[in-house]
Amino acid sequence: MNDSALIVSMAAGIFALRFAGLALAGRTLPPLLERALGYVPVATLTALVVSSLVGRLDEGPSRLAAAVVAGLAAQRFGRAWVCILVGMAVYWLSRYVLW
Repeated sequence: MNDSALIVSMAAGIFALRFAGLALAGRTLPPLLERALGYVPVATLTALVVSSLVGRLDEGPSRLAAAVVAGLAAQRFGRAWVCILVGMAVYWLSRYVLW
């Protein structure tokens, strides 16, 4: 598949998703579907975090430490901004101290 076909197919997929969201704006969804859609943000964040743990081999301990401490901060405070701030601080501090 060439690059143009890939870009056009991705654009069509995004357009279809957005159009479906607009078409369903005034309707009520079945409870099971509504409950399932509630997990989309958590699943998306999980995919981003797990994929970010894989990086250069020398960054592994720093990334893992930052993820663990950020997870503990999120559990303790329940705020996304605290989780991000603590995770980034631990990551950069451990990169500065260890290397």
